[in-house]
Amino acid sequence: MKYIYYFLVILTILSSQNLKTSTDEKTGDPMLVGIAQRSDITVEHYGKWFDEEYSEYRGDEELITASKDFLEEIEIETFLGTWCEDSRREVPRLYKILDEMEFPAGEMDLIIVDRDKKSGHGLQDGKNIHHVPTIIFYKSGIEIGRIIESPIESLEEDIFNILIGAGQDPNYHDWEPEEKN
Repeated sequence: MKYIYYFLVILTILSSQNLKTSTDEKTGDPMLVGIAQRSDITVEHYGKWFDEEYSEYRGDEELITASKDFLEEIEIETFLGTWCEDSRREVPRLYKILDEMEFPAGEMDLIIVDRDKKSGHGLQDGKNIHHVPTIIFYKSGIEIGRIIESPIESLEEDIFNILIGAGQDPNYHDWEPEEKN
């Protein structure tokens, strides 16, 4: 019994090191940064926008059902900002679609970035994260498509197209940073 207690204490300490709360300098609101779980954005300040978008979104059931056949070896990496209106809209909707697809919860990584698109863990490095949310789909570890900021058609249609290999170029696919003076 004593070992279980120590294990839980260590697990709590390790998980708390992955996610930081700070104050958004632009709005004064709380802002998360780091590696998160769904439960981190469904409580407190964040839960209101999450619950509202999740409960109100009605996806195309036929596309969602059809997508279930293409989930084998699929992993998703989602970069979002709790300060970002697009993230607040699209990420709860994404979770609703994934829930309806019965997508395994452990197959999506949730990385929360600050306004500079930094996670505090370097997870954004080399992944061209410049607008959020950025939802990256992998099959057998290889990127097969992404949705940047908002879908081209709808989330469920873009997801379906990515899964069947017919994804379009996402928004900002040709984006390049402005040169710093």
